[in-house]
Amino acid sequence: MPWRLKEVIPEALKKAGGKEKLKRGLVLAAWREVVGKELSRLSEPLALEGGVLTVRVADPVTAHQLTYSRLALLRRYEERFPGAVKEIRFVVGPLEKEPEAPKTPENPERLLWASRRALELAEKAPLELREKVARAALALLQKDRGEPCPICGSPSPQHPCPTCLRLLESPWVRKEAERLKRGRPTGLEGEALLVARHLARQSLLSEMEALYPQALRDETLRPLLRDLAQRFRTLFPGETLPEAVRSLLAKEA
Repeated sequence: MPWRLKEVIPEALKKAGGKEKLKRGLVLAAWREVVGKELSRLSEPLALEGGVLTVRVADPVTAHQLTYSRLALLRRYEERFPGAVKEIRFVVGPLEKEPEAPKTPENPERLLWASRRALELAEKAPLELREKVARAALALLQKDRGEPCPICGSPSPQHPCPTCLRLLESPWVRKEAERLKRGRPTGLEGEALLVARHLARQSLLSEMEALYPQALRDETLRPLLRDLAQRFRTLFPGETLPEAVRSLLAKEA
């Protein structure tokens, strides 16, 4: 158990009137771990009532950025405290706590600029990719927590990041990736959706790569290749097909 939670448990046990109060204390204490070091400097948890966690943030830019990550934050809380946090509400206001000093000097103006720039870039991306783009852009602009994960965009010293690595092995996510690949809707959100899209993309590219040499020799297989290509274009409209596949299908048009 992280040292921050170890410190809060004895005090919480003394003051709490029951398990619910203790749980609330632990949920609030876990905010820094859930949201990450950088954003925890610009936010503080206020209360947990009826499953709604209220968090004060320093400025509207941070509130906007955290709103993009709301579903991911809820999932992280669910992993730690199942059923405790059902919603997160952000309010803008002055922070009561003293900002934690970073290990290395950091210009607050640059941090604010990086957040604003990340949001500008995210708003230009498709809705389902905005959270990923915002986090990837912020990681690149700050360059202090590792390169962004190639799947979810979270800064991480290892790639894929631990969360995506776990989701890559999830049978549920793999099943939904198959649905996406076949053009069917999915109820996934956040990192799980990004991982499923990643798996669907890899699968479609792999199948096209395997089918291309055969379709080059056998014209009867080209409709199958065209179907794979169409599904890829539908799922990833901003990406181009592999050059060989695109060239072969262009001749058939």
